[in-house]
Parts: sequence; structure tokens; C-alpha cells
Amino acid sequence: MPHSELTLSDVMRLLAQNEAHARRTLSMVPSETAMSGIAKLPMMLDAYHRYFFNESDNPAGWHFRGAQHLRDLEMGLTVPLLEELGRADYVTVRPLSGLNAMTLLLATLGGEPGSTVVTISPENGGHFATSSVAQRLGLRVEYLRGDDPHSLDLAHAAELLARTRPSLLYVDQSHCLFPLDVASLVATVRAASPETLVHVDASHWLGLVLAGVFPNPLDEGADSFGGSTHKTFPGPQKAVLLTRDREVERRLRETQDYMISNHHFAATISLGISLLEFRDHGGVEYAHAVVRNTRRFGGLLTERGLTVVAADRGYSSGHQLWLDPEADGVPAKVASDRLFAAGIRVNFMAGLPGFAGQGVRIGLNEATYQGLTGEDFTELADVFAAAVYDTVPAPELARRIAALRSRAPYGAPIGSDSPLFQDALELCADSLRTTTAAPQPADRAELAHAGGGQR
Repeated sequence: MPHSELTLSDVMRLLAQNEAHARRTLSMVPSETAMSGIAKLPMMLDAYHRYFFNESDNPAGWHFRGAQHLRDLEMGLTVPLLEELGRADYVTVRPLSGLNAMTLLLATLGGEPGSTVVTISPENGGHFATSSVAQRLGLRVEYLRGDDPHSLDLAHAAELLARTRPSLLYVDQSHCLFPLDVASLVATVRAASPETLVHVDASHWLGLVLAGVFPNPLDEGADSFGGSTHKTFPGPQKAVLLTRDREVERRLRETQDYMISNHHFAATISLGISLLEFRDHGGVEYAHAVVRNTRRFGGLLTERGLTVVAADRGYSSGHQLWLDPEADGVPAKVASDRLFAAGIRVNFMAGLPGFAGQGVRIGLNEATYQGLTGEDFTELADVFAAAVYDTVPAPELARRIAALRSRAPYGAPIGSDSPLFQDALELCADSLRTTTAAPQPADRAELAHAGGGQR
């Protein structure tokens, strides 16, 4: 059996080094984003360790009592805010991730084994895992397709739906520059196969939907929607499902009770804090800025000689841009390596719709959340292009990115001089003081050295 040589000192040193690196660099991975320090706080506290099941506050239902005093942080904060911002009558916060939400939804609404579900072809942006998850549940899978990577053929959809009569249409845009026309798709479903339920996985669009920048799928006629809470929405790594249909809600609750036990209660509280910040401290402005910055950045990269997909359509309607550096003579992995050395994290991959080889996905969501505005993006584009083409030494580019990264987080409403912020720091300190494995004096000295002596 392998034996780890790492000590607690090693662990703390690596964590400190990563934090220092994160403060100097900029993440442009579109499927990730940051959240505020206050929203991270529950992960540090006792709530992290506790189950919570008694949503109705039944006096006889507190079989697990560790979260009893915090019930309102889920049922009086997170759930009502999701219902409000998502314009939904029912919400579940049980899913742990986008893929976990997909599995729960397919298991609930996909029908009995042998039933047919229809989803989006990967060539048109569908998630790579949807068909595999559905097939593991005993479901048959058919694909909707289109003439280009960004749209669907509704005539083909009508024929397929009428012929297969699926239990569920799972709209899963994973690789997406432009949102599908959900209203037209739902109308096609209702005409061709009225009994088919429609679910929209809005993982990438969630922040834009909750801010009203993109249409709400429920308003467009979908039976349910949801997805992960850490892409355009600046929240924890978790997922949610929303509906206005009482029967859909009943079926989801029935299924989730045996599919998901610990739903990570602390993350649910973090989500509530993130939603409260989003509603009351600039979420709408942030979401509009994401779209504006994404389109502008696509143009800035094009001006600097990089090949950005869909330039003829304005590059993107959301937070993602797709780059084809191989068309510019630079392999995608090499471009990613050079950008990483310059302090920019991107996502290179195969399988992007319309790409024969590998491409690079970038997102402007976290850069916007971190506070970049105006001419910051001109500087970022200069660094980005110089890194890809290797025209400026990486250390110099990394210094310029560190200067950009020093911006205060856009979405953090609580200043460091606020009493609320000071209370949060004291809670963190109390939590650390209660540890049973506190570093010994020599370890503390090593940790201080690893973190540059900063506290």
C-alpha cells in the first residue's frame, strides 16, 4: 500500500502557496467562478459537519439535531431567495453538483427503464455525460441536432418527438455561446408530443437567468430548470432545481430522498448568502457587465490577431468565448501552457462544437466578478495575445496580471472595516482554535514562511 510522505506542515505549505498564487492570477475558466469571503464562511463552521432533513420543522422530525438552530438559513433564506429570483413555486437545493442534478432529474422524470429521453447532440453543445447517465438508468437516448453548433433544426425536432414520444426532453447546453430558443422548442414539443416534459439545464446561464439578462425557462414554458451554482452565478459548487409544477416537485422529492442523503448543508447556507448578495448588492449589474465584457473582449482578441469563433455573430451572448489558436499556428495546449505561465488560467479541450481539433474556452465571468472594467480588458487582451504568441517574457506578463488581479471583488459588499466582516474573522479564528490537531510552534513558523509571513 502506498505511504504518503506528506506531513501537516506540507499540507499547510501547499495550501498557502496556492492561495498566494490565486491572489496573483486570473481564472478565465468559464465553468468556474469565485464567491465572496463572507459566503465561504459556513464551510469553516460547525454547520459543515451536520445533516439537515427536517424542512417542515416537525417537532417529531428532529432525528438529526445538529442543524436545528440553523433551519431558517435553508428554509428562510436560500429556498425563498431561489423561488424569488428564479420565479419558481418549488425549489430543491439537494443536488450536490450539476451532474448530480442531472442524474436526479433523469431518474425522476426520465420514465421507467426502456423509456426514451431526448437531449442535445454534443455536436450542438449537449453535455458529454447526459447520454451515458441516461443509459445507466436504463433509458434510451435520442438527439436533437442542428445545421450549426449554435442552433437546432425544429423541423427535425418535431419529427423526432412525434415518432419517439419521449418521457423527457433534457435541454443540456454545456458548450454554448448562444442560448437556444427555449420558447420555440417548447412550442414544438407541445405540438408534436404534448405529454413530454421539458427540463432546461441552465448551469452556464444561471446567473444571467436569475438577473433577468436571459429569459427564465419557466416563463418560456419549460416544466423545470436548474443547474450548478458556480458558473455565471458566483456561488458555491452545488446545484439546484426549480419548477412551478406541483407534481414535478412531488416526484423530485420522492426520488431525492433515496438518491441524496447529505446535501452539504454548509454549502446550502453559502448559496443563500451568495443569493442575498446577488439580489441586494449588484447582481443585475454584474450579469449585464459579464455579457458586455465578453463581447468586447472577443473583439479585442480579434484585433490582436487571435481567431475567435462566431465573430460574425458578435462572438457570444453570454460569458464564454471559444478560441482556435491552432488556426493561428499555436497548439491549444501550448497556448494554455503559455497563458498559465503568464498568470491566466484557461480551459483547453477537444469536443467543442465545430472544432476538428482542440480549442480554448475562456470565460469573462470571474474576471468581471473580480472587478475588471473598462481599460482593464484592453490590458488583459494585450497580455493574453502576447502570451499566446510568446512575444513577451512570461514573468513580465505575470506581473501585469498580478496588478490586474489586485482589484477588490466586484460582488463583495462587505468592507474589511465593517463590524460584520470583523465578526466573520472572529468566527473563523474561533473555528481554527477548536481544532484538535493544531500546528506545533515549528509548524507555525514554516507556515508563516510559506505564506510570505502574511496573516
